[in-house]
Amino acid sequence: MKPALADRLSRAVVGCYPRRWKQRYAAELLDVLDQHRARLRTVLSLAGGAMSTHLDPDYRMQLRLMPHLSRDAKLYIAIIAAIIVGVPALVILPMIPRAIRESRWQPSGSDSVGAIAFSRDQRTMVSATGGPPWEATSTLWDVTDQARPRRLSVFEGGSPATISPDGATVATNAFGGRAEAALWNVTRPRHPVRLAVLSAGLSGALWGEAFSPDGRILAAASTTGLVLWNVADPARPRLLRSLAAAPLRSDDPGPVPFGVSQGDLVFSPDGRMLASVSGRDQVTLWNVTRPALATRIATLAGPRDYFAALAFSPGGNLLAGVTYHGSVLVFRVAGPGRPVRVTTRPGILASARFPGGGDAPASPCGPGPGCRVPAAYAAGFTPDGRALTVVIDRPEAWPGMAARDTVFTWQVSGSGALSDLTTIFRDVSDAQPILAPGDRIVADGSLTGGEVHLWTLP
Repeated sequence: MKPALADRLSRAVVGCYPRRWKQRYAAELLDVLDQHRARLRTVLSLAGGAMSTHLDPDYRMQLRLMPHLSRDAKLYIAIIAAIIVGVPALVILPMIPRAIRESRWQPSGSDSVGAIAFSRDQRTMVSATGGPPWEATSTLWDVTDQARPRRLSVFEGGSPATISPDGATVATNAFGGRAEAALWNVTRPRHPVRLAVLSAGLSGALWGEAFSPDGRILAAASTTGLVLWNVADPARPRLLRSLAAAPLRSDDPGPVPFGVSQGDLVFSPDGRMLASVSGRDQVTLWNVTRPALATRIATLAGPRDYFAALAFSPGGNLLAGVTYHGSVLVFRVAGPGRPVRVTTRPGILASARFPGGGDAPASPCGPGPGCRVPAAYAAGFTPDGRALTVVIDRPEAWPGMAARDTVFTWQVSGSGALSDLTTIFRDVSDAQPILAPGDRIVADGSLTGGEVHLWTLP
């Protein structure tokens, strides 16, 4: 039950108490409701209290002192009482089965994969689905043999999700869909144990999580805030700093950035910088050398488009970004000076859709009303920093209805210039790609069933 509806019903139920009771307690109880968020449990508790109060002799005495009522007056009172009790009951009773269902987690394998992440050694992978908060799942995989991934466990908490570099801790969205992260101990991968729920008072949707390279810091971003947690002891996380009051501007047409992936929130390889999508045409770069005193370095401007994936070079001197409509940008971010954009490559989405050439613009939206499956992106540098790879997964409306992964790879100079483009195509039935550490393994999340498909770049 939504808090607004629960609040209205709670106040209506207070009005059902006997008049003598309301004269003494109603104002105090309404003050309590003003200070706390009402839930279904609040409504049911107040309704039970109202019934028991009407049965209390101390309040029923009032009825005995009343003058004798005519038959018509008694009938009117009975009708009014039936309305007061019956209408809330008609509203509340149908909600009880759903409230019971939503109060406990029940895994569902019917939703598309919205997040994928690898441990640093590429032996463990976590994937997470979206869907209703009470059905969202995270799945832990053994990918030691990448040709035969093994499903180890399925546990509570959906997208976003990420895994610590050592593979011992998984961060997911907390049960209930609130803007809270949950930490899980997966050292016994078949029996994950929830360690903590990280609540920093964020609202909106939680859209990004990222561990620092040493695994001691977790960044969590919602549509209204970006915070840093000390998770050196995952069972006792400590809130370090809130970095931004509103990392996503209100003119964002969706609840979260288009094509959200784990690449929307990334630490530099040395852990000194954090890059986050921060609204239309923006990436914010943060100095997190001292996380509790983190400060903004700069806001990087793009081509009036939303960023959908970010990646640091191994040396941390370059930051690559891919936008929703398919432009690749490279920024030079090394040194204390202002970061600068050094390269822009527009039109890669059109190249992915029309590999043989064509003058029609490519839309990031796939088939179906409301652009339910937009293009998704992943980006990463090779370990030597000499090449940049961008993966586009885009459902095709024409010439066919199949989806396609298109992989672009450029050679990268020390200054950030891109050259010598190579392109690879692969027909898929997936929705969310990610590049594993090392930039040679692509993981694709399926549209249904919670499956993940791995393939190796040639």
